Parts: sequence; C-alpha cells; structure tokens
Amino acid sequence: MNNLNERLKNLREANNLSQEEVASRLKISRQSISKWELGDSMPDIEKLTELSKIYGVSLDYLVGNSKSESIKINEQILRKKRNALQVILWSACVAIVMLLIMFFEDGRAGVLLIFAIPVSAWINYYYQCQKSKLTN
Repeated sequence: MNNLNERLKNLREANNLSQEEVASRLKISRQSISKWELGDSMPDIEKLTELSKIYGVSLDYLVGNSKSESIKINEQILRKKRNALQVILWSACVAIVMLLIMFFEDGRAGVLLIFAIPVSAWINYYYQCQKSKLTN
C-alpha cells in the first residue's frame, strides 16, 4: 500500500463503501473516485481532508507519511472476520439443534440437547483461541 490510489481503494473497501457512496458524501461523480483509485488523477487537499474523515484515518496516513493507521485498519478487518465467524458457528449450532428436534420428535431430542451444552462450550473455547491467535 505505497501509492495514494491503492490506499484510497483499500480504505474504501475496508469501510465497506462503494465508489458511489463515497462520491455522494464528497458531492462529486463516481468517475472521479474511479480515476483516483486507478491513479489517473489525484484529489485536491480539500477532498483528501474529507476522505480522511470518512475513512477515519489521518491525512498523513492517507498520503503515505504514516504506517500506524494500517495496523488499526487490519484490526478492524480482523474484528469483522471474527464476528462473522462467530455468527456462522452459532447459526450452524442452532440449525443442527433444530434438525435434531425435527428428526427425533419422540422425545429423544431432549437427550441430544444435553450434548449441546458441552458442544457449544467447546465451540466457544475454539473461537476464543482463534480470537487470541488473531490478536497476537
């Protein structure tokens, strides 16, 4: 991420924004954003200042004078991935329990639900281990 155009694109994607959304916030055309990200043109200082506010980074980082913000951005991306992983795991657990209840309507599902507690504890433990690996 050495060039301004690469930083602009990576920051926009890290903030889950489209070129159209950024353009509307800056009150310019989407094509201008595209040209900046392709390196065909450069934003003026006023637009750079507004972009730094939109993306939550310093102007120094945006123009390439500081690398400390990249750590912050990476942490945000990791946090989003961890949250998505947790939602997927818990959704899978709920789906499995619901399937078990449907297949074992004669009361045996209660016995199977007893196993849901240690399984969910194990999944939570695994998730916490993965979380600590990602943050270290």
